[in-house]
Amino acid sequence: MKFPMFVELDGKKAVVAGAGVIGTRRIQVLEEFGARVFVVSPEISPEVRKLWEEGRINCELRILEKRDLDQAFLAVAATDSREANHQAAVWCREAGIPVNVADKKEECDFYFPGIARGGLLTAGICAGGKDHRMAKEAAAEVRQLFAEKYSSKEP
Repeated sequence: MKFPMFVELDGKKAVVAGAGVIGTRRIQVLEEFGARVFVVSPEISPEVRKLWEEGRINCELRILEKRDLDQAFLAVAATDSREANHQAAVWCREAGIPVNVADKKEECDFYFPGIARGGLLTAGICAGGKDHRMAKEAAAEVRQLFAEKYSSKEP
């Protein structure tokens, strides 16, 4: 069981390997919460390319190398390669960097919750890596509640 914890990401380096569907979602959330996102991926989604072109993230079009993790606060391994994701997890463990491994919950130090924000409130919804659909639906319900009750309150 994972402990829910809110951490300050503002200005901290977050390395994301992979920029497909899952990587893109992780990149967008990290950027939204103020992390200095560094993406390493041979290919990137249009959404990630837009963030890069706007100067909101940094990106290198290649595979992850161990040196990319230097001074990282956290990392995400979200490539389409089990081997690459596992290697990223190994490097992160060696360096003491918390890592989220998109394709193997057993290798995760933390999970990405469904996020709901409204006014001063932020909620993270997680089903322990066991039922993504349930977590997604619950997060949508909390977002709706926040929109109805708390959106007028300024953060």
